[in-house]
Amino acid sequence: MIHALRRRRALHVALALVLLAALAGCAPVYQAPETPQQPPRLPANEGPLAEWLREVPAAREGATGFQMLTSGLDAYQWRAHSARLAEERLYLQYYIWRNDEAGRLLLAELLHAAERGVQVALLLDDMDIRGDDRALAALDQHPNAEVRLFNPYRSRAGALRAGVELLLRASDLNHRMHNKAWIADGRLAIVGGRNISNAYFYTGEPFNFMDIDLAMAGPLAHRAERAFTDYWNSPAAIPIAQLQRGRSGAEPLEQLQEELRAWHRARTDHPLYRPAPSSAPVATLLKTEAYTWTRDAELAVDNPSKALGHSGEPSTRAVLNALGERFAALEERVTLASPYFVPGAEGTAGLTDLAQRSVAVSVLTNSLAATDVALAHSGYARRRHALLEAGVALYELRPSAWQHYQADAAFGLGASRASLHTKGAVFDGDEIFLGSFNLDPRSAHINTELGVFVRDSEMATALETIFEQATDPRFAYRVRLSERGALRWEDDTSTYRRDPKAGWWRRFVAGFARLLPIESQL
Repeated sequence: MIHALRRRRALHVALALVLLAALAGCAPVYQAPETPQQPPRLPANEGPLAEWLREVPAAREGATGFQMLTSGLDAYQWRAHSARLAEERLYLQYYIWRNDEAGRLLLAELLHAAERGVQVALLLDDMDIRGDDRALAALDQHPNAEVRLFNPYRSRAGALRAGVELLLRASDLNHRMHNKAWIADGRLAIVGGRNISNAYFYTGEPFNFMDIDLAMAGPLAHRAERAFTDYWNSPAAIPIAQLQRGRSGAEPLEQLQEELRAWHRARTDHPLYRPAPSSAPVATLLKTEAYTWTRDAELAVDNPSKALGHSGEPSTRAVLNALGERFAALEERVTLASPYFVPGAEGTAGLTDLAQRSVAVSVLTNSLAATDVALAHSGYARRRHALLEAGVALYELRPSAWQHYQADAAFGLGASRASLHTKGAVFDGDEIFLGSFNLDPRSAHINTELGVFVRDSEMATALETIFEQATDPRFAYRVRLSERGALRWEDDTSTYRRDPKAGWWRRFVAGFARLLPIESQL
């Protein structure tokens, strides 16, 4: 009788799995040979970018030029302007590309570039694209453009199908491509933490993300392009045309173009549409003296195989390894900014060790009220006491920070709540890091990441100044321990006994999450 029940249960489980697989609409596993490879290319020899760099002595000697882009409007305009300057190719790699004003405007720039004969290659992680990929599929129809999705869902529509597939392929789909890079002609690259969406260019609601891009002109931009090519050729990068096969209602390219034109005419009052004045920062894009030129810089990019089940291999974790080298060599101080700061037991021990070695450690992250991911905040909250007891200085961004920034302030926020999105560091006041890497287990071991290290004291001072502005009591809470060891949050007017300005639901979610064994996934 017992054996019969077990056989019946096994049969029921098998039938359920078959049904789940059918619901998920699982396609055959994609194989690399089906995907055309992109050969590495030399930087473009023609065009404004190539012509400018040929006249820069430092670039001819192998130095790369760097500029930090702190304003959201500047960050948008640099991308749009560099697309117009491209002569041969535009290679773009992003975690998020939203179908909002910013996303559509930049999509239109890619279409215009393709019409001029520029080769456009757009690689996007599929976590945010599934279910909203029609416009991207239309762009892919252009003979000079191709769109690929990294580690895509096999079911392209339907919440039930997505949920079932997530259950069946949880381990595979857990690994995401978090890199962000905008590369023109192998000559200019814009990297950092920004995705493509209104919120990342300070025109969003309810959050605007405080972020910093790093523009690179010269050899390191070409290094970023070679890294992009490695991802483009990865077995996980699937042409969107393959994923669209068998689907009806694909949007024709001509229809997309006409919709973009009509949509543009109806929204000419949007801040991102306003023509840039001649004095706008895009004027510095081809201005040699606006850059810091140095050969003492490193681009660290995780191997794409990190997202294919090889995340446990140290050789795939280039960004984590490079950061570890810098932490080990610290002598005086380190300033860190991370929106999702989840140091874990190992990271907490490392920062504690630094503090005990008399290295001054300062961390800026989001407050519970400012973060857009309350679950991630739980991983940080459980480590606050230990970090504060060790002497680490903790600052949490206030959600109202945007209200206190002037138009010419470091981040130039629009009229919305602020949320930190910068992933950066300054080591001993002479080297900076900017990239896509959060100080959390997901960036360290699960997702692929990218980051740039530049050793230059002036850039380090500039970035430290930005951090100092952001940690001013008007903009951030200083977290301390009371004499009895209780947490206290201080701003310019008040002291709080619990996470300030956070509603009961956020406090409940973050508090409950602290009880769950999910820290390694945050």
